[in-house]
Amino acid sequence: MPNSEPINFSKQLAICFLLCFLTASPLAFGIDLPDKSKIYSNLQKIERKIIRVFNPNPVLEDEASIQQQLDKDIQQQLDKDIAVNFGLWQPLPITYPGTGKGIKIGEKTYPSLAVASTALQDHQTLLIGEGVYTEPLVINRNHVQIIGSGRVVFDGASAEGKAAIITKGKQITISNIECKNIAVADQNGACIRSEGAGLTVEHVYFHDSEQGILSSNNQSLRISDSRFEKLGKNGRAHGIYIDGGEVLIDHSWFIASKSEGHEIKSRASKTVIKNCVIASLSAVDSRLVDVSNGGELVIENSVLEKGPQSANATAIGYGLEGITHQQNAIILEKNVVILERDGHNVLLDARPEGQVPVKIVGNIIVSKDEQVIDGLNWLFSSRQEARMGEYPQLPVLENQQKPLK
Repeated sequence: MPNSEPINFSKQLAICFLLCFLTASPLAFGIDLPDKSKIYSNLQKIERKIIRVFNPNPVLEDEASIQQQLDKDIQQQLDKDIAVNFGLWQPLPITYPGTGKGIKIGEKTYPSLAVASTALQDHQTLLIGEGVYTEPLVINRNHVQIIGSGRVVFDGASAEGKAAIITKGKQITISNIECKNIAVADQNGACIRSEGAGLTVEHVYFHDSEQGILSSNNQSLRISDSRFEKLGKNGRAHGIYIDGGEVLIDHSWFIASKSEGHEIKSRASKTVIKNCVIASLSAVDSRLVDVSNGGELVIENSVLEKGPQSANATAIGYGLEGITHQQNAIILEKNVVILERDGHNVLLDARPEGQVPVKIVGNIIVSKDEQVIDGLNWLFSSRQEARMGEYPQLPVLENQQKPLK
């Protein structure tokens, strides 16, 4: 018997089993019939059990093989969910003097990123020409710009066992690059490791790596017009991980962190997120935003979506590893929040409970679970009641820049 037949049989049996129970009582599964995400999730769970009980193929009975197949199915579904909402990322056209192929500082061309970074001086611009780079880049200078010209991709590169790009100087700007497939021995390989004071990131696309950005007590980090997708590793690496300073994020997308990573993890004294999309979709992520040590947290004019497969019930965590900052406050204003995780959903878990000023005003919140919230907000029990499109479609707010096409 071909290997594919037991899978097909189990899927058919799972569908019959689920249909019988839905016909008898949809509420037994906690499912509203139009709720496709929960039907799909329960179907996967039933199919997994059927494979283990009835599958006559000893290869597929192996736990690792079953999990591999399930991971493949989840990845395919996730790619579909992303495609529904976001087009392909494209680099911006660059008209900077010296635009073209090759690695340049001013009019001079360099044979490699290593040679160019050694030659780079304070207040200069490093222009990287179109191509795929498996060589990492380490920046030691201050007040410099790193600009991609054309489609510039860092693929699988790492320096010092840390990241594709390491910034050690002050006030560095990186723009118009793509980065993927970064992994290191410590399982926290980043596209950018920021070790200096002051980093600005504009129009970058970081994906399919252990981590997007990892900063070490950076004085300030600004992220604008950027996309972070399918990042995370074993709950220890995340979309971005900010270990101090202040962070301002605007008009950016944090999509589908994997392996129980957070989309955004911050220990900064001030974390400001405006005009962004932070969404699990069908990824097995953890929290959308985790502000581990308190501080000032502001989330405004953004879309937050907690997907059906998420491993953590909480969308926003605050102070869960202890408060270490003097000024602490939470503001959630004018956001659209969709909590559609299978199982329980919690919008905010803030500690110490009742001791941090919280302002939650003007938000549209969709959740099947009751959310106890003070302030004027619009609460709905389902997408249908809120007149939103079906899962996995994400709303686009008028003040947001539309997802890149």
